[in-house]
Amino acid sequence: MINSKRFFALDAFRGIAALLVFLYHMPDLSILTSNDFCSKSGIFVDLFFILSGFVIYHNYKNKSFDQTMRLTFIKKRLKRLLPLHFYTLFVLLGLEIIKYLSYDYLPFSQAPFSANSWDSFWPQLLLVNSTPFFVDFSWNGPNWSISAELISYLFFVLTSVLSFRKLQISFLISAFVVGLGYLFFYINYDTFDTTIDFNFSFIRGLIGFNLGVCTYIIASRCQMIYKKISKTVATLFELIAIISVISLVSAINPEIKDNFYILHLVFSLLIFVFSFEGGILSNMFKLSGFQNIGHWSYSIYLNHFFLIAIFQMVAVKLLKLQGAWILIAENVLLIILLFYSRITYNRIERRFYNRLNK
Repeated sequence: MINSKRFFALDAFRGIAALLVFLYHMPDLSILTSNDFCSKSGIFVDLFFILSGFVIYHNYKNKSFDQTMRLTFIKKRLKRLLPLHFYTLFVLLGLEIIKYLSYDYLPFSQAPFSANSWDSFWPQLLLVNSTPFFVDFSWNGPNWSISAELISYLFFVLTSVLSFRKLQISFLISAFVVGLGYLFFYINYDTFDTTIDFNFSFIRGLIGFNLGVCTYIIASRCQMIYKKISKTVATLFELIAIISVISLVSAINPEIKDNFYILHLVFSLLIFVFSFEGGILSNMFKLSGFQNIGHWSYSIYLNHFFLIAIFQMVAVKLLKLQGAWILIAENVLLIILLFYSRITYNRIERRFYNRLNK
C-alpha cells in the first residue's frame, strides 16, 4: 500500500538521475557524453525536486506538525544536507589554494581564483545561490539545487499549518504554488521555461516540489485501482513511462523548453507509475546495485563537479586523450565517482548525521 511503504524504485531513480546529471556536465568528447539524451540530461534536476516533494509528503503527511515537529523537520534536513555541502565546497577551495601555491611552477590554463571567484563562493557557502544572490556556476555549481531544495522545505513547513491531514487542501495549495510559479516566469519572460533565469531557480524548485506533492496525492487516490491491474499491464505502463522520458529529454528543443510543464508532467508520470512497484522493471530497481546508487545519489551529485575538474586537468589537458582512450577514461571516472561517493556517503553523510543526532 502506498500509504505505508518505502519506494525502492524511486530511491533508485535518485541515483540514476544523479549519474545522468554527471554525464551532462562532462565535456562532450565521446559517444557516452555527446549523444542527444545525455547532452540534455541536466534536466533531471527537476526529477529530484518532484521526487523530494513526493517522498517528503509521504513521510510527514500523518504527523502532528506542531512547532516542535517543524523545528525537528528543519534540523533533520539541515543535518542531512549541510555536512556534505560544506565538505565538497571546501575541497574545491583547497584545490584552488593548491593551484595558487603552484601557479608559478605548473601550466594552469586559468589563474587561481579567476574562474572560481570569491563573489560566487559566499552565496554557495550560505546556500542562497538559487535566489537573486546567484552569481555563476563556478565552484560547486550544481549545489544551486540544494539551495532551492531548502527553500522548498521552509515553504513546506509554513504551509503545513494549513494543510496537514487534509489531502484536498494540500493538493489545492500545492497546485496553486505550481500555477503561480509558472505564471511568474510567463509574466516576466513570456515563457514557461523555468530554466531561463537562475536568479529565480528557487521558484523552479518550488514548482517541482509541489508538483511532487500533487503527484503523491493523486497516486494515493488511485492505489486501489492500480492494485487490480496485472503485472504484465503494470510492466507495460512502466515501459511506456521510461520510453516517454527518454524520448522527450532527447528531443528537447526551444519549443519544448517554452512549455516546460510538459517535462514536469512526464517526470510526474514516471514517479506515479513506479511508485506502485507493480511491474517487472520496478522490481528490477530493487536490486542492490540500483539501491546502492540511490543511497549514494546525494554524494554523486555533489562530488561530480570536483572529479570532472580533475578529469579535465589530467585526461584532457595534460594527457590530451582522444578517441577510444577518452571513452575509457570517462568510464574509469564513472567508476571512481561511484567509489568516492560510497566513501563520502559513509564517512560524511551518515557519520555526521548520526553524530549530530547524538
